[in-house]
Amino acid sequence: MTDRIAALWRAGTAPAHDGLYRADDTAFAIDTNGAALSWFDLGPRLDLDEVLADPHDVIEIDEAARAEIADGVIVCGPGELGADGFFARLDPTGNLCWLVASTRSNPFERIAISGTVVEVTDNLGNSVAFDLLDPHFAR
Repeated sequence: MTDRIAALWRAGTAPAHDGLYRADDTAFAIDTNGAALSWFDLGPRLDLDEVLADPHDVIEIDEAARAEIADGVIVCGPGELGADGFFARLDPTGNLCWLVASTRSNPFERIAISGTVVEVTDNLGNSVAFDLLDPHFAR
């Protein structure tokens, strides 16, 4: 079955497991040192069947901020619990390209863009930066 991540997005939810989830249903683990966000690493590929084995293991997400990019938009916001946050890339028509869900980052509230580098900042003022030219964060 494909389109599972995009279907979650359309439902206003995301996996309740730290990861980078692409609309093509590929997924990679992410790791941070929690809300401090002094580092952000992409890890190994995730087994999406395992991540989504329990259909109730999702978090509700809400958009808090958005920023236009050349070929779409970056959005970010909180999850339903205090430590949940997400950021995502949408194409020009609003379809999901990828989504990063974090259960330990705190809600993301702001987006800054400088060239191809995007910085998302949580409610504690800590941030994660990534380059849109990185194949993981490409459209």
